[in-house]
Amino acid sequence: MQRIAAVLVLALLLGAAGCTGIAGQDAKYTDGGPVSAPPDLWGNGAGEAVATVDAADPKLVRNADLRVEVPSLEPALDRVREVAADQNGTVAGLELRAESGARRTATVTVRVPEDRFDAALAALRTVGTVRSESVQAQDVTEEFVDLTARRDALARQLGQYQRIMANTTAVADVLKVQEEVERVQVELDRIAGRLRYLESRTAFSRITLRLEEPAPLAGGTLPSIVEVLGAGVQGFVAVLSGLVVLAITLLPLVLLGGVAWYLYRRYRRSKAP
Repeated sequence: MQRIAAVLVLALLLGAAGCTGIAGQDAKYTDGGPVSAPPDLWGNGAGEAVATVDAADPKLVRNADLRVEVPSLEPALDRVREVAADQNGTVAGLELRAESGARRTATVTVRVPEDRFDAALAALRTVGTVRSESVQAQDVTEEFVDLTARRDALARQLGQYQRIMANTTAVADVLKVQEEVERVQVELDRIAGRLRYLESRTAFSRITLRLEEPAPLAGGTLPSIVEVLGAGVQGFVAVLSGLVVLAITLLPLVLLGGVAWYLYRRYRRSKAP
């Protein structure tokens, strides 16, 4: 009887938790008001407070791509670092490429606070001549609100499970509730990680800057005398090798032709009167 009573209590409490979660969610979001983080019921940081969400203050992830032609890479890179420092940002990545006979390029990734995005973008345009530009903005407000609501509901559900465990003595029932507690906690950790990621992406914007030196003149630089002599020697060796291969290829045909001519001459002599 005690086990049956515990199961009934578990079912009633879970039903109440679901109703409470739905009612609380309607109360929080129908009026467009802010959402606050729930208390940390599990003690591992997954319930830490995340910035409140307001319908009038959307969460945007903004990125920009710039392709700029500069006279020289080194002064341009120094200017990019100055802009990043002035806007309280950082240079998050740098890749240099230099191929023989081709222009040198550099790809720089700059991360700046969201409120400095426009100022940083305007300053980076002055590094050189802008050849192309694109700006993308992704609105993650809906996902942010949805994740926050799910986190709040799961936190209340976890509290219900903890109270059930405190009032349950049967080993089988304790194990079942503990299994649900672990499942809910894993989901809470996943949601908390996603919220932290979104918070980081919306707090800082990313600008990817491709710097290019001017293209080299057609034909490039004149070759040196050593390069000319080397190319001549290589050409002579290539021609000589080709003649040797041709001679070896034609030798059997020449021999067969000589034998045929010799036999023909002997035949003519034998027929002569």
